[in-house]
Amino acid sequence: MTKRNKIFNSLYWKVSGIFLAFTVLLTLIFILISVKFSADYNEEAQQKINGEIAIGAINEVTPIFVDGKVKKEAIHVLMHSAMAVHPSIEVYLLDTEGNIITYVVPTKDVKSEKVDLGPIKQFLNRSNDRIIRGDDPRNPGSPKIFSAAEIIEENQLKGYMYIVLASNQYTSVMASLQNSFILKLGVRSLLVALLLTSLLGLLAIWIITRNLNKIINAVRSFKEGNHSVRIQHNNKGELDNMAETFNTMAQTIEQNIIQLKSVETLRKELIANVSHDLRSPIASIQGFAETILLKDDNITDEERTKYLNIILQNSENLSKLVNDLFELSKLESNAQSIQPEPVQVAELVQDVADKFQLIAKEKNISINTIYSKSLPLVYADIQMTDRVFQNILDNAIKYCNANDVVTIELELQTDGILVKIADTGKGIAEDELPNIFTRYYKGKKTNGANSTGLGLAIVKKILDLHQSSIKVYSQLNKGTRFEFKLPLYQVA
Repeated sequence: MTKRNKIFNSLYWKVSGIFLAFTVLLTLIFILISVKFSADYNEEAQQKINGEIAIGAINEVTPIFVDGKVKKEAIHVLMHSAMAVHPSIEVYLLDTEGNIITYVVPTKDVKSEKVDLGPIKQFLNRSNDRIIRGDDPRNPGSPKIFSAAEIIEENQLKGYMYIVLASNQYTSVMASLQNSFILKLGVRSLLVALLLTSLLGLLAIWIITRNLNKIINAVRSFKEGNHSVRIQHNNKGELDNMAETFNTMAQTIEQNIIQLKSVETLRKELIANVSHDLRSPIASIQGFAETILLKDDNITDEERTKYLNIILQNSENLSKLVNDLFELSKLESNAQSIQPEPVQVAELVQDVADKFQLIAKEKNISINTIYSKSLPLVYADIQMTDRVFQNILDNAIKYCNANDVVTIELELQTDGILVKIADTGKGIAEDELPNIFTRYYKGKKTNGANSTGLGLAIVKKILDLHQSSIKVYSQLNKGTRFEFKLPLYQVA
């Protein structure tokens, strides 16, 4: 898109165009309303000023009726005199039924023989200054302003003097003047309205769109990769609410991006670690298997047994790594759900401790259990809980030295049984504590310990499914303690 198209497609000019169109429309409506009210005002003023013409005309020629007949010559002279003073009027003499007896008009094109008496009676009885329009005998169907008076002689109503105040000639002239007035008023009003409203409106639109442009520029910058961009605002108005919403959204997206990058880094580390962990046992298995095959006739039974034991140990390590990866994958994808049941946790702890006694004895490590035999049942998935104990205990023995002690303690509390698994081993550095439950994380000071970095991540996932949290306390060279709580079984 060219720079010119960007300018004319911008929000500022679109809003400005709509604003100017409405300004022109409203100006035209204002002109039409002004002309209409101006015309009504002129008619109202004329009717009010000339409303007594009919009465004056009657007083000039009284009596009008002699022996039941109209003094037409006198009436015509009067009518012509009135029209000479007021060229815009048309004079009619009506009987009591509204029939036209005689008239004086500029031309003899009177088309109606009768005038409706309703408006005349309204005019005679009017109590306000509103405009009253009556029939125009020359233009039936086009009401005009008028003046009227009763003709009362010998205490009887003889007829009406009816004077149309806006003759055809007057109407024609007024229409011509009105067109000129509309043109002048329209041009002037339109120019003034456009000038003032355009200046004020465009300024107001610029002030509004200026803040909107800040938002647009920030969004564009964010789109181009500047995820730290934020919009400065003063928390006033809808646009500031939009700016605050963008800032919140940008903050969330930036955090998600950081998290995704962290996960990507961990994924790469996982691939590297898993590749290394897989390569070592596989290479060992392959090497000793080839040795047995190549030296089948030249190795002793003792050497053969030694090589097969090494192959078996590496196979077990490889199997454990694959199983850990598979189990963590199921837990993280929510493909595995817990099956809670009543569990005697003391028996479970003792079984796990017995399983690890042989391994602990080989490293000269003691495993102690502290619990009351009267502990109530807990409500948990027995297989997953067993895995939690195994992973933590295996981790403790792995990082303990000879003569260290591992202690498993069960403590009854009001809302569950608190499990404490403590050791007197190497401990964990303070800067590593926040990361030990992160998947794929392996401590920097494992000193060659055989670890996949998945054991504690599996522990946390299992406890999360039990809606329980795990805490860790540790000091270097003084040991580590894990604590978590299992819920009590509630008898229905």
